[in-house]
Amino acid sequence: MSADVRPAGAAPDTLAVALDTAAGRLVEAGIGQEAARGDVRLLAAHALRVVPAELDGQLAGPVPDGFWAYVERRAAREPAERIVGHAWFMGHRFELAPGVFVPKPETAEIVEDAIGRLGGLFQQGSPSPLVVDLCAGPGTMAVTIARRFPRARVYGVELSEAAAHVAIRNARGTGARIVQGDAREAFPELDGTVDLVVSNPPYIPIGLRTSSPEVLNYDPPLALWAGEGGLQMIRAMERTASRLLRPGGVLLLEHGRYQLDSVPALFAATGRWRTAESLPTCNDGCLTAVRGEGAVQAA
Repeated sequence: MSADVRPAGAAPDTLAVALDTAAGRLVEAGIGQEAARGDVRLLAAHALRVVPAELDGQLAGPVPDGFWAYVERRAAREPAERIVGHAWFMGHRFELAPGVFVPKPETAEIVEDAIGRLGGLFQQGSPSPLVVDLCAGPGTMAVTIARRFPRARVYGVELSEAAAHVAIRNARGTGARIVQGDAREAFPELDGTVDLVVSNPPYIPIGLRTSSPEVLNYDPPLALWAGEGGLQMIRAMERTASRLLRPGGVLLLEHGRYQLDSVPALFAATGRWRTAESLPTCNDGCLTAVRGEGAVQAA
């Protein structure tokens, strides 16, 4: 359906009815019900040129131009965030661009954990905790943390030039410093001083096709694929994080649900970590690792 024509049999007189009809259309296309309802609200808000939080005030009004065309693009499994050109993450808008990774809901769980840990450091008297985001993408984690804690010193690094440019724009007005570069070599001037490292590196094994079409067909390959077993960049992030963190510093690292055993084992084998434990998130997994006291070299 290339034109903005509502589905056959649908007769939505108001936006509220149209949202229900559109959500059903997306569920039929294989999208989960909760995600479908969130997507149609994002698409409707974009068509109305309002933020999603303002949409409820428009529900009694007519269906905006362009809405049904957006719905059909989403039904073809084009991500809603790609259609509108931005994503909402933990209440804030993040600009996107072609070739830039779309933030995922499971990453919010990692950021919430990071916020809790940083709040604890402030309560313990730390005046300005130091945070590094490795593989920052559009700046989602670094910028969200910087907004929550303006007194924290927040750094981020992203290899993709396109994504780094977007992250730098998203960081404007916050204290986050985002740079374009290789996370494996990032910020040597901070070695041994960082309180918290967060990272969402590529972790999908070559050839694994269990991810959704939205990820496999639209997210940049640089942000997805990570060699046999999906551990190539995780190994690199282990080395970088162990270099950056102070003794007792914490790494929060996103990985696949299928890596709940392999990632902690990888960390434990290095001898650089006091503890390393992975737990499932809503869609994937997160490793929490605490830097040990020893000066084991990150070879």
